[in-house]
Amino acid sequence: MTILYLLSAAALLVGTAAISMALLKPFPIAWLHRHYFVRKPVVWTIFAGSLAWAAGLWAAAGAFPWAAAVPLALTGLAVALTYHMHQESAFPAVDFPAMANAPLRLPLGDGMQLAVIEHGGVSKAYPLDYVVHHHIVNDRFGDRTVSLTYCAMCRSIIAYDVTDIGPLFVGSFKNANMVVADRRTGTFFQQATFKSVVGRLHPHTLTPIPFQILPWSEVRRLDPLPCVCQVSRDDFREFQLPVPGVWRKIMASEATPGLPARLRDKSFPARTHVVGVIDPTAAVQPAYLKRELLQKGVVRNHALDAFFVARGDTVNAFKGSVAGHSVELVVGAEGALSDARSATVWDARGKHKSGPIQADLEKLAISDEYWFSWKAFHPASVLIRLQ
Repeated sequence: MTILYLLSAAALLVGTAAISMALLKPFPIAWLHRHYFVRKPVVWTIFAGSLAWAAGLWAAAGAFPWAAAVPLALTGLAVALTYHMHQESAFPAVDFPAMANAPLRLPLGDGMQLAVIEHGGVSKAYPLDYVVHHHIVNDRFGDRTVSLTYCAMCRSIIAYDVTDIGPLFVGSFKNANMVVADRRTGTFFQQATFKSVVGRLHPHTLTPIPFQILPWSEVRRLDPLPCVCQVSRDDFREFQLPVPGVWRKIMASEATPGLPARLRDKSFPARTHVVGVIDPTAAVQPAYLKRELLQKGVVRNHALDAFFVARGDTVNAFKGSVAGHSVELVVGAEGALSDARSATVWDARGKHKSGPIQADLEKLAISDEYWFSWKAFHPASVLIRLQ
């Protein structure tokens, strides 16, 4: 029986290691990557071997060895945990979700934030309170494939064009940030940096695409209205980790699971919102405290030739030159953007509505995330304070 108990303990250890190795800094990401591929075969082999051992005891004694029932049950539990206690299962990615036939009838509140993506000539919007439960939504945009990723721990929301490698899923979690993986090869990528860390495609860099986060009150006024993901009230349930109650405690504290406090920049509380530039065209990655951008409304960064525009509790960024014209953006009536010099008007997404500059505003890729994560993955960034 001792051997069966040892085997059950080994199976439980392997079956749940995806969580412990992700949270403990000493375990390298390469171990998590290897564990992703071997955990199921190893645990099933232990389970099958335990059953065979118990069957042999049964045959030898002529009666079922009831002392083996407990270790066999524990090994069976390990099989179940191998599937359920992994980030891929806890946050199942969504592939090609249905779009609503009547988006204005969806149960969306005015203040709900939506990720609005225009790519490949297609515009779609996804409520963030829906995306957070899955962490990844893969969708088609014409002949392109896009993965919208949302790490709940650090609130980094990034969209990638993954046409070349295919849809992504949640591969793991490391340094308090989601690790995404492609289904074809299982290569692991750190979401916050776009870069591969281990796998057949390594080294490889994901291609981020600019998108916007806007409140529903702004999205529903857009003409034409983007396609909106079909959602129900159940999709807006409170976000939870597999262990109920833990998420609330984490969010109410300075804890950053997976990133030790000694390695964290403590200039501000861990979950201070910052807006940082992640656009590949930016030689330097400036960042702002989000509350200061919200107070100012419109902020110009001359070095980047860009404008940051606040709407409700969201911030978006646009380049300051359009079709060769330098613009001076201001927020006009009903949330429209206008150029103080030419009187050209654009909607909240930067789509041309009227005026002499016959072109859309060009979006700048930014990230609205927590301070601890921004500094951990963008240590060379410059924080700009607004007076």
